[in-house]
Amino acid sequence: MSSKFPIRPASLLLVVTLSIPKAAEAHVKWFCGPIDGSAPPLPFRQVVTPFFLELLILFVGLVMLGAMLDAMITRYAGKLIVDADRAGRASDVIVRAGVALYMLCLWGNLAVVMWADPSSESILTADLYDAGHVVGYIQLVTAVVVLIPRLSIFAAAALLVLYMLGVAKFGAFYMIDYLFFLGIAAHLALSSSLLSRLTISRYRVPILIGSLSLSLMWTAVEKFLFPQWTISILVSHPGITAGQSFSTVAMIAGFVEFSLAFYLLAGREILGRIGAILLGIVFVAAMPEFGMLDIVGHIPVLLILVIALVSGETPLQILCRGSGSGILLPGWKVGRAYIATLAVLMLFYYGLHALSVWSITSAI
Repeated sequence: MSSKFPIRPASLLLVVTLSIPKAAEAHVKWFCGPIDGSAPPLPFRQVVTPFFLELLILFVGLVMLGAMLDAMITRYAGKLIVDADRAGRASDVIVRAGVALYMLCLWGNLAVVMWADPSSESILTADLYDAGHVVGYIQLVTAVVVLIPRLSIFAAAALLVLYMLGVAKFGAFYMIDYLFFLGIAAHLALSSSLLSRLTISRYRVPILIGSLSLSLMWTAVEKFLFPQWTISILVSHPGITAGQSFSTVAMIAGFVEFSLAFYLLAGREILGRIGAILLGIVFVAAMPEFGMLDIVGHIPVLLILVIALVSGETPLQILCRGSGSGILLPGWKVGRAYIATLAVLMLFYYGLHALSVWSITSAI
């Protein structure tokens, strides 16, 4: 991937638009076949090419422009007043209903990758397959108890147990993709009658949205470091490339996903909601192309996006964006945070992947 893949601005916009619904948000590990977690990522010098830097400049500029427009709208049109208590109660209902539906789908074996054994059941998500019937019953019980507010603490514990089963079977590094399940568990626990009176319970929505934002940015970085996984999907669906090279579309898809997920983390009243809406659109738009696996698998993601839309700006977004008035300053701060977040996550990915491979080889 280098600057030998030049594309004009209009063509770039077309590729971005067409790549959003399918390449950016289809979870590549669900469709490209079994993943070798020990395979090395692309070396840094092969990732940060001139084309990568061109896209970085473009998307940083778009994010900064969005932040300045967001600040301008908020300054002159005023903040959208949202009753925090009412939004919190709404998020509780959405999470309980969404988790109940999702767990029933898992128990019904509706979300297992196609290359898994037909008798296999999944743990939490489609690619965590080869689970026993006991796991299925845990997920069925979770679907029931999560609907009872007094018992939601047990539903949170069940999600944590299922996540740890995934860690035990597939490794902690692999499960970073699914941090949002820990966010859902934390939300359920903090909304339970046992913990709802604690001060920290006020932050259950920021924790939930933040966990999804980090998960999506992590999988976006994965598209840069393991482009072959995305390319394998594009080979099966060449119509979504708009005539551009697979490498080009894979890299653009990574930036699209990273940018929209970053909006959830640093947007204001308007930009945060726009990020949630656009992400929701691209997830839903991918469903006809990728079928039931995509529909069921993304239920947890969609429920969190709905909560982000309902809740608006959270303390987490204020913390990540920083304080400050004016219009130009927010753009500068958000652009700087975008670059820093991308750099840190790439550094963590390389480091944690190396640590994961080392731990596996040391145990042999």
